[in-house]
Amino acid sequence: MGGWSSVRAKLLLAAPLLLVLIVVVLMVFRPSSEAPVGRASRLGSAKADTELPSYRPLRVMPPQTAIERTVDQGFAQEWSGESASTAATLPEAATSVAFPAIAGSDLQAPSTYALAFTQELFDVDFATSTRKELLAWASYNNAPNSIVTIPALINLKVLPASLTISPTPVPTLTEWRGLAATRTTWRVSGLVTSVSPIWTQLLATGWQPVDPLMAMYDVSGTLTETTPGEVPKVESIFFVLTLGGASWHAGYGAVVMNDWTVN
Repeated sequence: MGGWSSVRAKLLLAAPLLLVLIVVVLMVFRPSSEAPVGRASRLGSAKADTELPSYRPLRVMPPQTAIERTVDQGFAQEWSGESASTAATLPEAATSVAFPAIAGSDLQAPSTYALAFTQELFDVDFATSTRKELLAWASYNNAPNSIVTIPALINLKVLPASLTISPTPVPTLTEWRGLAATRTTWRVSGLVTSVSPIWTQLLATGWQPVDPLMAMYDVSGTLTETTPGEVPKVESIFFVLTLGGASWHAGYGAVVMNDWTVN
């Protein structure tokens, strides 16, 4: 009994991820009232909401040990009743001039991908980009959630959905328009990434993910907000980024961002 109690205690550390993943599914069904803002949309490489990618991330079958079944059942119970039959209404996968594809050389290792993803997410010129473009880029960088079974079309939108849930670094549409009007820019610096202790302790139970690229990284750095005529605003940022095999291309993608913190 003591061994199983220890396992259950360790699994509680993964609760924040579970809660975010559940809320994500609820969020993706919200009807979107957002229209493009700023200049004309420059989205490219768009995928229709009804289209599934031809690329399939690598999957493995871990040995069905007692701990494997226990953890999988725990995740499944948290997710019960949250599947649905309609596609998410968030922007389809696309890159743009403002948010191009991450370089192929940065897709091959989790640490380099986490850095490149964070750099592009936070280096934003609000007057020359749109929120829709950013969320479409997030869809392009999406990695499907492999922990439990959810509808395939929804699984293509888990990452952008997580970026719309408060607390989140992505401004609302109204906030984005305000930042664009003042010609505000964001720049991130001093980025540091490390494997999250939550992930390390989960693996220590003996559980193995079916996605061999899956990992959780702690990311921290400095975000500088600059508005002409004002003193730059400098803040420390932190979040947990769950990675996995990308939905639309080979190499790493991001499953979900959570635990967003600003100091």
